[in-house]
Amino acid sequence: MPIVDDILAGTTGYLEGRAIADVRSIRNIELQRMQMEFDAMSDEQKERVRKAAAERAAARRYLQAANARAAMTVVGMVFLAFAFLMVCAWIGAHAGETPIYDKDGRYQGSVFDNGRTQTYTDRNGQFTGSAVNNGNGTTSFFNRNGNFSGSAGSSIDRAFNFNRK
Repeated sequence: MPIVDDILAGTTGYLEGRAIADVRSIRNIELQRMQMEFDAMSDEQKERVRKAAAERAAARRYLQAANARAAMTVVGMVFLAFAFLMVCAWIGAHAGETPIYDKDGRYQGSVFDNGRTQTYTDRNGQFTGSAVNNGNGTTSFFNRNGNFSGSAGSSIDRAFNFNRK
């Protein structure tokens, strides 16, 4: 039937369908051959084959479980790495150091911005004080001993919450 094959060869999917059918046919022939060989075995040989098949199935299940555990470990580690990077980014966004220079360009110290709190250091890195934004239009200042040393902000600012974002 070469004419029919030539006509069908132009049909979409025909050759792919034939290839799949051919593979299935070959597989079925192999299964039938193995079944005939198995049927020809003695009972002891059949038992050994069944035992070997059970061992291979157990090994396959063990490997599948090990692969699943490995995949979960990788997923967990990726999640932890992502969480660590997010925390680092969050901390980095809130804890910025700004160096302070005098009029001649000499380093005098730094200001560390921690969100609502700023801490100040001298040129040797020693803590010299801090400022806390109270969130109500006022800022409280503390000296190097941690004692309150003053505040800034007017009563009008506090009353009407001016400059509040």
